[in-house]
Amino acid sequence: MPHFSVVIAAYNAARWIVPTIRSALDQTYRDFEIIVVGDGCTDDTADVVAAHFADSVRWTNLARNSGGQSTPNNEGIRLARGTHVAYLGHDDIWSRRHLEQLAGVVRECDPDFAVSGAVYHGPPGSCYYQTTGLFDDPGAPEREFFPPSSFAHRRDLVDRIGLWRDPDELRAPADCEFLLRAVEHRCTFASTGTITVHKFAAGHRYLSYRFPSDVEQRQLLERLGQNGGEAEILDEIQRAIASGAEHSSVRYMDFEQFGAGELFRKNRGNKGLDTPPPATVDRPRWFPVEPFPAGLDWYEVEERWLVGRLRWSGPNPNARYPVNVRLNGKARLRIHVLAFAADDLASSLRIDVDERDAPFACTHTPTGGYVFALDDPVGPVADGLVLRFRLPRCARLLNDPRRAGLALRGIEIVPVE
Repeated sequence: MPHFSVVIAAYNAARWIVPTIRSALDQTYRDFEIIVVGDGCTDDTADVVAAHFADSVRWTNLARNSGGQSTPNNEGIRLARGTHVAYLGHDDIWSRRHLEQLAGVVRECDPDFAVSGAVYHGPPGSCYYQTTGLFDDPGAPEREFFPPSSFAHRRDLVDRIGLWRDPDELRAPADCEFLLRAVEHRCTFASTGTITVHKFAAGHRYLSYRFPSDVEQRQLLERLGQNGGEAEILDEIQRAIASGAEHSSVRYMDFEQFGAGELFRKNRGNKGLDTPPPATVDRPRWFPVEPFPAGLDWYEVEERWLVGRLRWSGPNPNARYPVNVRLNGKARLRIHVLAFAADDLASSLRIDVDERDAPFACTHTPTGGYVFALDDPVGPVADGLVLRFRLPRCARLLNDPRRAGLALRGIEIVPVE
Protein backbone atom coordinates (compact mmCIF):
# COMPACT_ATOMS: atom_id res chain seq x y z
CA MET A 1 0.00 0.00 0.00
CA PRO A 2 1.31 3.47 -0.86
CA HIS A 3 2.42 6.18 1.50
CA PHE A 4 1.39 9.44 -0.16
CA SER A 5 3.33 12.67 -0.01
CA VAL A 6 0.73 15.32 -0.77
CA VAL A 7 2.39 18.34 -2.37
CA ILE A 8 0.51 21.66 -2.35
CA ALA A 9 2.21 24.39 -4.38
CA ALA A 10 0.96 27.74 -3.10
CA TYR A 11 1.43 31.36 -4.08
CA ASN A 12 -0.11 34.11 -1.95
CA ALA A 13 -2.91 31.69 -1.12
CA ALA A 14 -3.85 32.91 2.36
CA ARG A 15 -7.41 33.71 1.27
CA TRP A 16 -8.24 30.24 -0.10
CA ILE A 17 -5.83 27.57 1.14
CA VAL A 18 -7.58 26.65 4.42
CA PRO A 19 -10.48 24.61 2.93
CA THR A 20 -8.04 22.98 0.50
CA ILE A 21 -5.79 21.68 3.29
CA ARG A 22 -8.81 20.64 5.34
CA SER A 23 -10.04 18.51 2.45
CA ALA A 24 -6.66 16.74 2.45
CA LEU A 25 -6.63 16.21 6.21
CA ASP A 26 -10.16 14.74 6.10
CA GLN A 27 -9.10 11.74 3.99
CA THR A 28 -10.41 8.29 4.94
CA TYR A 29 -7.05 6.82 3.87
CA ARG A 30 -4.64 7.94 6.54
CA ASP A 31 -1.15 6.98 5.31
CA PHE A 32 0.03 10.34 4.01
CA GLU A 33 2.00 13.50 4.76
CA ILE A 34 1.24 17.03 3.55
CA ILE A 35 3.94 19.36 2.26
CA VAL A 36 2.95 22.94 1.45
CA VAL A 37 5.55 24.73 -0.68
CA GLY A 38 5.22 28.48 -0.97
CA ASP A 39 6.41 29.84 -4.31
CA GLY A 40 8.05 32.89 -2.78
CA CYS A 41 4.85 33.95 -0.98
CA THR A 42 4.78 37.60 0.10
CA ASP A 43 1.39 37.57 1.83
CA ASP A 44 0.46 35.89 5.13
CA THR A 45 0.11 32.34 3.76
CA ALA A 46 2.77 31.12 6.19
CA ASP A 47 0.91 32.62 9.16
CA VAL A 48 -2.42 31.15 8.05
CA VAL A 49 -0.94 27.68 7.58
CA ALA A 50 0.80 27.87 10.97
CA ALA A 51 -2.33 29.12 12.75
CA HIS A 52 -4.58 26.37 11.40
CA PHE A 53 -2.30 23.43 10.64
CA ALA A 54 0.99 23.81 12.54
CA ASP A 55 1.00 20.18 13.71
CA SER A 56 -0.44 18.65 10.54
CA VAL A 57 1.59 19.91 7.57
CA ARG A 58 5.17 20.71 6.63
CA TRP A 59 5.62 24.26 5.35
CA THR A 60 8.46 25.75 3.38
CA ASN A 61 8.68 28.94 1.34
CA LEU A 62 11.00 29.36 -1.63
CA ALA A 63 13.35 32.33 -1.55
CA ARG A 64 11.83 33.87 -4.67
CA ASN A 65 8.75 33.47 -6.81
CA SER A 66 9.23 31.23 -9.85
CA GLY A 67 5.89 32.16 -11.40
CA GLY A 68 4.50 28.63 -11.81
CA GLN A 69 3.98 25.27 -10.17
CA SER A 70 7.07 23.51 -11.53
CA THR A 71 9.64 24.77 -9.02
CA PRO A 72 7.48 24.26 -5.89
CA ASN A 73 6.40 20.83 -7.17
CA ASN A 74 10.03 19.84 -7.60
CA GLU A 75 10.82 21.06 -4.09
CA GLY A 76 7.90 19.02 -2.78
CA ILE A 77 9.23 15.93 -4.53
CA ARG A 78 12.68 16.57 -3.01
CA LEU A 79 11.16 16.73 0.48
CA ALA A 80 8.78 13.80 -0.04
CA ARG A 81 9.18 10.70 2.10
CA GLY A 82 6.35 8.71 0.52
CA THR A 83 6.33 6.02 -2.12
CA HIS A 84 3.92 8.12 -4.19
CA VAL A 85 3.50 11.86 -4.79
CA ALA A 86 -0.03 13.28 -4.97
CA TYR A 87 -0.65 16.90 -5.90
CA LEU A 88 -3.36 19.25 -4.69
CA GLY A 89 -3.92 22.71 -6.14
CA HIS A 90 -4.08 25.40 -3.47
CA ASP A 91 -7.67 26.25 -4.48
CA ASP A 92 -9.00 22.74 -5.21
CA ILE A 93 -11.00 20.36 -3.01
CA TRP A 94 -10.73 16.58 -2.58
CA SER A 95 -13.59 14.39 -1.51
CA ARG A 96 -12.82 12.35 1.61
CA ARG A 97 -12.33 9.19 -0.50
CA HIS A 98 -9.77 10.59 -2.92
CA LEU A 99 -6.61 8.98 -1.54
CA GLU A 100 -8.53 5.82 -0.70
CA GLN A 101 -9.55 5.50 -4.34
CA LEU A 102 -6.02 6.16 -5.57
CA ALA A 103 -4.61 3.64 -3.10
CA GLY A 104 -7.07 1.03 -4.37
CA VAL A 105 -5.80 1.51 -7.94
CA VAL A 106 -2.19 1.26 -6.78
CA ARG A 107 -2.96 -1.94 -4.87
CA GLU A 108 -4.80 -3.43 -7.82
CA CYS A 109 -2.45 -2.73 -10.73
CA ASP A 110 0.45 -0.55 -9.49
CA PRO A 111 0.50 1.95 -12.40
CA ASP A 112 2.99 4.77 -12.75
CA PHE A 113 0.04 7.19 -12.51
CA ALA A 114 -3.12 6.57 -10.52
CA VAL A 115 -5.77 8.99 -11.79
CA SER A 116 -9.10 9.93 -10.25
CA GLY A 117 -12.01 11.62 -11.93
CA ALA A 118 -12.17 15.42 -11.66
CA VAL A 119 -14.88 17.96 -12.33
CA TYR A 120 -14.06 21.56 -13.21
CA HIS A 121 -16.57 23.97 -11.69
CA GLY A 122 -17.08 27.13 -13.72
CA PRO A 123 -17.72 30.43 -11.91
CA PRO A 124 -21.03 30.53 -9.99
CA GLY A 125 -23.97 30.87 -12.34
CA SER A 126 -21.94 30.06 -15.46
CA CYS A 127 -23.52 26.61 -15.97
CA TYR A 128 -20.10 25.41 -17.12
CA TYR A 129 -18.50 22.06 -16.27
CA GLN A 130 -15.66 19.92 -17.55
CA THR A 131 -14.94 16.36 -16.49
CA THR A 132 -11.80 14.32 -16.96
CA GLY A 133 -9.94 11.30 -15.63
CA LEU A 134 -12.66 8.68 -16.15
CA PHE A 135 -11.24 6.26 -18.71
CA ASP A 136 -10.73 2.60 -19.61
CA ASP A 137 -8.99 3.18 -22.93
CA PRO A 138 -5.19 2.93 -22.46
CA GLY A 139 -4.82 5.55 -25.20
CA ALA A 140 -6.77 8.18 -23.24
CA PRO A 141 -3.67 9.78 -21.63
CA GLU A 142 -2.43 10.70 -25.11
CA ARG A 143 -5.54 12.82 -25.72
CA GLU A 144 -7.00 13.79 -22.37
CA PHE A 145 -5.50 16.13 -19.77
CA PHE A 146 -5.66 15.25 -16.07
CA PRO A 147 -5.14 18.18 -13.67
CA PRO A 148 -2.40 17.53 -11.08
CA SER A 149 -4.97 17.53 -8.26
CA SER A 150 -6.40 14.34 -9.79
CA PHE A 151 -3.34 12.10 -9.94
CA ALA A 152 -0.55 10.52 -7.94
CA HIS A 153 2.62 9.03 -9.38
CA ARG A 154 5.38 6.82 -8.07
CA ARG A 155 8.00 9.00 -6.43
CA ASP A 156 10.83 7.32 -8.34
CA LEU A 157 9.10 8.15 -11.63
CA VAL A 158 11.09 11.39 -11.89
CA ASP A 159 14.31 9.34 -12.02
CA ARG A 160 13.03 7.95 -15.33
CA ILE A 161 11.31 10.93 -16.99
CA GLY A 162 12.82 13.92 -15.16
CA LEU A 163 11.37 16.62 -12.92
CA TRP A 164 8.84 19.34 -13.75
CA ARG A 165 10.26 21.81 -16.29
CA ASP A 166 10.47 25.59 -16.45
CA PRO A 167 7.13 26.75 -17.95
CA ASP A 168 8.78 29.76 -19.60
CA GLU A 169 10.70 27.35 -21.82
CA LEU A 170 7.74 25.17 -22.84
CA ARG A 171 5.14 25.48 -25.58
CA ALA A 172 2.64 23.48 -23.52
CA PRO A 173 1.67 24.35 -19.94
CA ALA A 174 4.01 22.63 -17.47
CA ASP A 175 1.39 20.16 -16.22
CA CYS A 176 0.43 19.17 -19.78
CA GLU A 177 4.08 18.75 -20.72
CA PHE A 178 4.80 16.61 -17.63
CA LEU A 179 1.99 14.19 -18.51
CA LEU A 180 2.77 14.08 -22.23
CA ARG A 181 6.42 13.39 -21.41
CA ALA A 182 5.25 10.48 -19.24
CA VAL A 183 3.24 9.16 -22.19
CA GLU A 184 6.34 9.38 -24.40
CA HIS A 185 8.22 7.31 -21.82
CA ARG A 186 5.45 4.68 -22.00
CA CYS A 187 4.34 5.22 -18.42
CA THR A 188 1.20 3.41 -17.34
CA PHE A 189 -2.02 5.14 -16.25
CA ALA A 190 -5.06 3.72 -14.47
CA SER A 191 -8.29 5.46 -13.45
CA THR A 192 -10.32 5.07 -10.28
CA GLY A 193 -13.46 5.46 -12.39
CA THR A 194 -14.86 7.82 -9.74
CA ILE A 195 -14.94 11.62 -9.43
CA THR A 196 -13.20 12.64 -6.21
CA VAL A 197 -11.67 15.98 -7.26
CA HIS A 198 -13.41 19.33 -7.47
CA LYS A 199 -11.34 21.84 -9.38
CA PHE A 200 -11.88 25.60 -9.19
CA ALA A 201 -9.49 26.57 -11.95
CA ALA A 202 -7.95 30.01 -11.44
CA GLY A 203 -7.70 30.30 -15.21
CA HIS A 204 -11.49 30.11 -15.48
CA ARG A 205 -11.94 32.89 -12.92
CA TYR A 206 -10.66 36.07 -14.49
CA LEU A 207 -8.36 38.14 -12.25
CA SER A 208 -8.70 35.52 -9.50
CA TYR A 209 -5.41 36.50 -7.85
CA ARG A 210 -6.45 40.14 -7.69
CA PHE A 211 -9.72 39.27 -5.94
CA PRO A 212 -9.07 36.01 -4.04
CA SER A 213 -11.95 34.25 -2.29
CA ASP A 214 -12.57 30.82 -0.77
CA VAL A 215 -16.37 31.07 -0.69
CA GLU A 216 -16.92 28.37 -3.33
CA GLN A 217 -14.42 26.00 -1.71
CA ARG A 218 -15.83 26.43 1.80
CA GLN A 219 -19.38 25.84 0.63
CA LEU A 220 -18.46 22.71 -1.29
CA LEU A 221 -16.32 21.32 1.54
CA GLU A 222 -19.21 21.79 3.96
CA ARG A 223 -21.56 19.92 1.63
CA LEU A 224 -19.06 17.09 1.13
CA GLY A 225 -19.00 16.64 4.91
CA GLN A 226 -22.76 16.12 5.10
CA ASN A 227 -24.31 12.66 4.96
CA GLY A 228 -24.90 11.90 1.28
CA GLY A 229 -23.48 15.26 0.28
CA GLU A 230 -20.96 13.92 -2.24
CA ALA A 231 -23.57 11.93 -4.18
CA GLU A 232 -25.94 14.88 -4.08
CA ILE A 233 -23.33 17.23 -5.57
CA LEU A 234 -22.50 14.83 -8.41
CA ASP A 235 -26.21 14.26 -9.10
CA GLU A 236 -26.76 18.03 -9.31
CA ILE A 237 -23.94 18.34 -11.84
CA GLN A 238 -25.35 15.52 -13.95
CA ARG A 239 -28.82 17.09 -13.89
CA ALA A 240 -27.38 20.48 -14.89
CA ILE A 241 -25.54 18.90 -17.82
CA ALA A 242 -28.67 17.02 -18.88
CA SER A 243 -30.59 20.33 -18.75
CA GLY A 244 -28.21 22.07 -21.15
CA ALA A 245 -25.27 23.26 -19.06
CA GLU A 246 -22.07 23.62 -21.04
CA HIS A 247 -19.98 20.48 -20.63
CA SER A 248 -16.89 19.02 -22.24
CA SER A 249 -13.91 16.80 -21.56
CA VAL A 250 -10.44 18.32 -21.24
CA ARG A 251 -8.48 17.59 -24.41
CA TYR A 252 -4.96 18.55 -25.43
CA MET A 253 -4.65 21.18 -28.14
CA ASP A 254 -1.89 21.54 -30.71
CA PHE A 255 0.78 23.21 -28.58
CA GLU A 256 3.18 23.57 -31.51
CA GLN A 257 1.25 26.64 -32.67
CA PHE A 258 2.54 28.57 -29.65
CA GLY A 259 5.97 29.94 -28.85
CA ALA A 260 7.94 28.90 -25.78
CA GLY A 261 6.30 30.34 -22.66
CA GLU A 262 3.48 32.01 -24.63
CA LEU A 263 0.62 30.11 -22.98
CA PHE A 264 2.29 30.42 -19.59
CA ARG A 265 2.44 34.21 -19.85
CA LYS A 266 -1.13 34.47 -21.17
CA ASN A 267 -2.38 32.42 -18.25
CA ARG A 268 -0.58 34.67 -15.76
CA GLY A 269 -2.29 37.68 -17.30
CA ASN A 270 -5.63 35.91 -17.18
CA LYS A 271 -5.24 35.31 -13.43
CA GLY A 272 -4.24 38.93 -12.79
CA LEU A 273 -0.61 38.14 -11.94
CA ASP A 274 0.78 40.19 -14.84
CA THR A 275 -0.90 43.39 -16.00
CA PRO A 276 0.04 45.90 -18.71
CA PRO A 277 1.23 49.34 -17.59
CA PRO A 278 -1.64 51.78 -17.05
CA ALA A 279 -2.30 54.66 -19.44
CA THR A 280 -2.46 58.11 -17.87
CA VAL A 281 -5.77 59.84 -18.64
CA ASP A 282 -5.65 63.63 -18.47
CA ARG A 283 -8.24 64.41 -21.18
CA PRO A 284 -11.44 62.74 -22.41
CA ARG A 285 -10.59 59.29 -23.82
CA TRP A 286 -12.44 56.47 -25.51
CA PHE A 287 -11.27 52.93 -24.72
CA PRO A 288 -12.60 50.28 -27.13
CA VAL A 289 -12.84 46.64 -26.03
CA GLU A 290 -9.49 44.85 -26.04
CA PRO A 291 -8.61 41.23 -27.00
CA PHE A 292 -6.97 40.14 -23.73
CA PRO A 293 -7.46 36.57 -22.38
CA ALA A 294 -10.29 36.64 -19.83
CA GLY A 295 -11.12 33.12 -18.67
CA LEU A 296 -14.86 32.49 -18.77
CA ASP A 297 -15.77 36.16 -18.35
CA TRP A 298 -15.56 37.29 -21.98
CA TYR A 299 -15.71 35.80 -25.46
CA GLU A 300 -13.35 36.92 -28.20
CA VAL A 301 -13.57 40.44 -29.66
CA GLU A 302 -15.83 40.67 -32.73
CA GLU A 303 -15.89 43.17 -35.59
CA ARG A 304 -19.41 44.03 -36.74
CA TRP A 305 -20.24 45.99 -39.87
CA LEU A 306 -21.69 49.43 -39.02
CA VAL A 307 -21.13 48.69 -35.33
CA GLY A 308 -17.40 48.18 -34.94
CA ARG A 309 -15.78 46.22 -32.14
CA LEU A 310 -17.76 44.49 -29.43
CA ARG A 311 -17.20 41.78 -26.87
CA TRP A 312 -19.86 39.55 -25.33
CA SER A 313 -19.59 38.72 -21.65
CA GLY A 314 -20.21 35.13 -20.63
CA PRO A 315 -20.76 32.42 -19.66
CA ASN A 316 -19.89 33.89 -16.24
CA PRO A 317 -22.83 36.21 -15.45
CA ASN A 318 -20.59 38.32 -13.17
CA ALA A 319 -17.89 39.29 -15.63
CA ARG A 320 -14.94 41.49 -14.65
CA TYR A 321 -13.38 44.00 -17.02
CA PRO A 322 -10.11 45.82 -16.34
CA VAL A 323 -9.59 49.47 -17.20
CA ASN A 324 -5.82 49.95 -17.17
CA VAL A 325 -5.64 53.66 -16.49
CA ARG A 326 -3.91 56.06 -14.14
CA LEU A 327 -5.98 59.02 -12.92
CA ASN A 328 -4.24 61.78 -11.01
CA GLY A 329 -7.64 63.24 -10.11
CA LYS A 330 -11.23 62.17 -10.52
CA ALA A 331 -13.03 61.16 -13.69
CA ARG A 332 -16.49 60.14 -14.86
CA LEU A 333 -17.11 56.79 -16.55
CA ARG A 334 -19.65 56.15 -19.28
CA ILE A 335 -19.99 52.50 -20.29
CA HIS A 336 -21.31 51.80 -23.79
CA VAL A 337 -23.24 48.54 -24.29
CA LEU A 338 -24.62 47.48 -27.66
CA ALA A 339 -27.11 44.84 -26.52
CA PHE A 340 -28.07 42.19 -23.96
CA ALA A 341 -28.51 38.50 -24.68
CA ALA A 342 -32.04 38.66 -23.25
CA ASP A 343 -34.38 41.64 -22.92
CA ASP A 344 -34.87 41.33 -19.17
CA LEU A 345 -31.14 41.51 -18.41
CA ALA A 346 -30.83 45.25 -19.13
CA SER A 347 -33.07 46.18 -16.21
CA SER A 348 -31.31 43.81 -13.80
CA LEU A 349 -27.72 44.93 -14.43
CA ARG A 350 -25.60 46.01 -11.47
CA ILE A 351 -22.08 47.43 -11.78
CA ASP A 352 -19.18 47.27 -9.30
CA VAL A 353 -15.95 49.27 -9.36
CA ASP A 354 -13.19 47.37 -7.59
CA GLU A 355 -15.84 45.19 -5.91
CA ARG A 356 -17.85 48.16 -4.61
CA ASP A 357 -21.36 48.86 -5.85
CA ALA A 358 -21.45 51.80 -8.30
CA PRO A 359 -24.89 53.34 -8.93
CA PHE A 360 -25.50 54.60 -12.46
CA ALA A 361 -27.97 56.26 -14.78
CA CYS A 362 -28.98 54.49 -17.99
CA THR A 363 -29.81 56.17 -21.29
CA HIS A 364 -30.66 54.65 -24.67
CA THR A 365 -28.73 55.52 -27.81
CA PRO A 366 -30.44 56.29 -31.15
CA THR A 367 -29.13 52.99 -32.54
CA GLY A 368 -30.74 50.92 -29.79
CA GLY A 369 -27.76 50.58 -27.46
CA TYR A 370 -27.26 51.66 -23.87
CA VAL A 371 -24.99 54.08 -22.04
CA PHE A 372 -24.47 53.53 -18.31
CA ALA A 373 -23.05 56.65 -16.65
CA LEU A 374 -21.72 56.08 -13.15
CA ASP A 375 -23.22 58.52 -10.66
CA ASP A 376 -19.99 59.14 -8.74
CA PRO A 377 -16.60 60.03 -10.22
CA VAL A 378 -13.76 57.56 -9.68
CA GLY A 379 -10.18 58.31 -8.74
CA PRO A 380 -7.47 59.04 -8.10
CA VAL A 381 -6.32 55.69 -9.56
CA ALA A 382 -2.68 54.58 -9.60
CA ASP A 383 -2.69 51.14 -11.22
CA GLY A 384 -6.03 50.65 -12.97
CA LEU A 385 -9.50 49.73 -11.82
CA VAL A 386 -11.77 46.76 -12.45
CA LEU A 387 -15.43 46.91 -13.42
CA ARG A 388 -17.73 44.00 -12.72
CA PHE A 389 -21.00 43.60 -14.59
CA ARG A 390 -23.38 41.65 -12.36
CA LEU A 391 -26.31 39.89 -14.01
CA PRO A 392 -28.66 37.24 -12.59
CA ARG A 393 -27.87 34.88 -15.47
CA CYS A 394 -26.61 34.58 -19.01
CA ALA A 395 -28.78 33.55 -21.97
CA ARG A 396 -28.27 31.74 -25.25
CA LEU A 397 -27.59 34.05 -28.17
CA LEU A 398 -29.90 33.78 -31.16
CA ASN A 399 -28.59 31.14 -33.63
CA ASP A 400 -25.45 30.89 -31.52
CA PRO A 401 -24.40 28.22 -29.00
CA ARG A 402 -22.82 30.75 -26.63
CA ARG A 403 -24.34 31.70 -23.28
CA ALA A 404 -23.82 35.45 -22.99
CA GLY A 405 -24.75 38.50 -20.93
CA LEU A 406 -24.01 41.86 -22.52
CA ALA A 407 -22.15 43.12 -25.58
CA LEU A 408 -19.67 45.75 -24.46
CA ARG A 409 -18.46 48.33 -26.99
CA GLY A 410 -16.14 50.45 -24.89
CA ILE A 411 -15.69 52.90 -22.04
CA GLU A 412 -15.58 56.68 -22.06
CA ILE A 413 -13.44 58.37 -19.40
CA VAL A 414 -13.81 62.11 -18.83
CA PRO A 415 -11.57 63.79 -16.21
CA VAL A 416 -13.37 66.10 -13.82
CA GLU A 417 -11.98 69.63 -13.75
